[in-house]
Amino acid sequence: MARMMLMLVGLLALALWPTDLVAQRRAPSGPAASTDSIIDSYKSRLNLNDEQATAIRQILEAQRQKGQEMFEAVRGQGREAMREMRPKMEQLQTETSEQIEGVLEEDQLPEYREIQGQIREQRRSRQGQRQPGG
Repeated sequence: MARMMLMLVGLLALALWPTDLVAQRRAPSGPAASTDSIIDSYKSRLNLNDEQATAIRQILEAQRQKGQEMFEAVRGQGREAMREMRPKMEQLQTETSEQIEGVLEEDQLPEYREIQGQIREQRRSRQGQRQPGG
């Protein structure tokens, strides 16, 4: 049961805290620190203005809240509930990315998409590392 809960928490963390490679290495732990590191990274890499940074922060905080609600809904329900939650978390991440893209200017989109590609690679790498252990 503890192992399953740990896996569920890990899945939630992957879906809720999409940070780039640099931000992950220097970010303190915790949701607020993670959002701050994401915003700092986006400001640096995307040259966000204050209005964009505020809008993206609101999007990320809403995403985190929805993700926490999903997690709470399946807590203690077993592996099948966790498997069923995964596509919902992926959909939430897709919606969040689309909302963020709506805030960005056309010239910021290529770099944002590059960041998202790096995040996907990190997730695949982590998932591949966990798979053999079950």
